[in-house]
Amino acid sequence: MAETPAAPTECERRRQENILRNNAILAQLRRDAAEVSALFAPARPKKQPRATPPAPAGPPAPLRPHAPPAAAAVLRRCSPFRSPQAPVLPLPHPRRVRRQGRDGRLGAAYLRHPRRVLADRGWGSLFEPGELVLRPENVRKLATTVIAVARVLPLADRTVVAAGTMQGHLVFWDADGPGPEPRLCQAYGTRGVSDGVFMYHPHTGSVGGITAHPSAPRKMYSCTHDGDVCLMDVEKEIFNAIYLCDYPAFSLCQAPDNATCLYFGEGNGQLKAFDERVGKVSSKWLLHHDSICSIDINPENPNMLATSSLDSTACLWDLRNMKLLKPESLKVVKHEHSVHSAYFSPSGSFLATTSRFNTVGTRFNTLGILSVLNFNNSCFQQHSCPSTTFRASWGFNDSELLLGTERDIQITSIDLRNDSISISCKARHESEYMSEAPGLFSVHPYRVGHLACVGRNKVFLWTPEQDTEEEMPYLTE
Repeated sequence: MAETPAAPTECERRRQENILRNNAILAQLRRDAAEVSALFAPARPKKQPRATPPAPAGPPAPLRPHAPPAAAAVLRRCSPFRSPQAPVLPLPHPRRVRRQGRDGRLGAAYLRHPRRVLADRGWGSLFEPGELVLRPENVRKLATTVIAVARVLPLADRTVVAAGTMQGHLVFWDADGPGPEPRLCQAYGTRGVSDGVFMYHPHTGSVGGITAHPSAPRKMYSCTHDGDVCLMDVEKEIFNAIYLCDYPAFSLCQAPDNATCLYFGEGNGQLKAFDERVGKVSSKWLLHHDSICSIDINPENPNMLATSSLDSTACLWDLRNMKLLKPESLKVVKHEHSVHSAYFSPSGSFLATTSRFNTVGTRFNTLGILSVLNFNNSCFQQHSCPSTTFRASWGFNDSELLLGTERDIQITSIDLRNDSISISCKARHESEYMSEAPGLFSVHPYRVGHLACVGRNKVFLWTPEQDTEEEMPYLTE
């Protein structure tokens, strides 16, 4: 038989009654609080239905693209050279770097005259290199350390040389500015508007590349062996680190048809394409087995790219058909030693490569010429240059190549006859003011006959014996 439940004790009965009474009191309090809140609550406006705009009578307007994200997005660096316990730091904010020099701003050199562009670029073939001279006022010592890279900025009516040193300095020389004062021309660190030299120290490592697009010459990019890619606003003197590489960045280049597309090569042989509009890397390819020393794009074919590397090769690539994994090259130029440069000629018909190997008491320099129209047509020649930064640079046309020797500039002639390339010495530029062996060259993109050659820490600006600038066709923007 089922057992009947025991009757609750007096204590249990009172406990159950207390629970029921307390719940009833709390329920009444909740109702009273809800009624009071409803009396004092503001009235909410009723949502009106959204009216549909009438359709336009004309053709539909084109869709506006969405605005890209801000380029100042925080990127983080994870370097393989850094220990795992090291903190990961974000990119610094745009900063103004103190200039080492006297009063006066570099931006004033850009604004002294209205910007002009050339109406026709065919005048380069009319210039004879034998008309170049080096005047004493066009020799300037820019640094106390070795100049790693240098470039003449693309300004149509001025000559401004930008140089990067191995200590992270960026130095600008306004060659059209005032001449150096006698007491200041040799004093380093007391420069400025008095002699047209402006120095900044935005980097901590050696500068690997400098570039500025002709359509935006006031925006200059630089990269360093520390992996920093920096953007400088020349007028405002503000530096902004836009990207931090995982490996050292040895080379830098901009697309000729796009000022916001930036290519830079890292120490592991990887090439990255950076889009400034979105502030991130859009593509990357592993092209070489060692560091990429130079990047250049064919001026007549923006889809053809040339790279040189320490793995003793220089390669031609088609940007339209490059795969992310194991991309196939159009042509591989092999040297016996490290290849430090590979540059296209002004018309894009030839590719000049230079190889350098330094040992104790011996230096091997090799110059190579490749026909872009016929990859089977090439030529190589040995060259003697004491400079540790041996790089060949094209002159004002496809038939002239600039090489440095002991104290002069060798004009090398490139001839293409019967499907064969020949290299010969055409002329030499000598001057008593050339006190250092030139190793780097940069031709002014708009001024005929203006050539900047760089020694160890000096820049020598060669100019035409008779200035023909007024005869060039210009268009004022």
